[in-house]
Amino acid sequence: MGKKPNMSSQHPSADPTTPGSEKSRKGVIDTRASSATESEPSGDPKVDQTVDPALQAARDEAQATFGRYQRLAADFENYKRRTRQDLTDRTQYANEELLRKLLPIQDNLQRALEHAPEGIDRNWFEGIKLVARQFDELLQAQGLSAIPAVGEKFDPAQHEAIASEETDEHEEGTVVEEVQPGYRLHNRVLRPTLVKVAHPPALKS
Repeated sequence: MGKKPNMSSQHPSADPTTPGSEKSRKGVIDTRASSATESEPSGDPKVDQTVDPALQAARDEAQATFGRYQRLAADFENYKRRTRQDLTDRTQYANEELLRKLLPIQDNLQRALEHAPEGIDRNWFEGIKLVARQFDELLQAQGLSAIPAVGEKFDPAQHEAIASEETDEHEEGTVVEEVQPGYRLHNRVLRPTLVKVAHPPALKS
């Protein structure tokens, strides 16, 4: 019998580096790398700006609560300031009505000293002057002070004009005489000063 020919030697095996194999391999796309690239988050902040409605509502509520707290804190500071001022005023002017009632006694003491009769006992008169001075010091210790008048410009906030006097020796509106002294309690006028005010003489026809 004859010998069979070797079939393997007639059909050479395909080389993986052949041009056809290389061409087919280049057409293959790696889907894993593509999927990994698509799944990576974008670095652009404009891509997703959607905020959870519940989170936004909580933020709005927190901001509104903080605003209410700030307003309440400011109101409380104003309240404390007003309270301190009211307390100071009550302390300073607690004796206002009493001092107002004592002023006529002060006026009478001064009139008595100014119109003392002649021939009066000097020791007795000096004793009365001492009492009047002590009374005046007591009023000053309570915050009472006399309002300047004569020579001052008339001030309706602390002077009360009851008469006028024609004169060319003083500027118009100048206080030329004090009829009754006025007093101030701290920064508040307790009683205005009764005064006469200068005005220029009328022109003769």
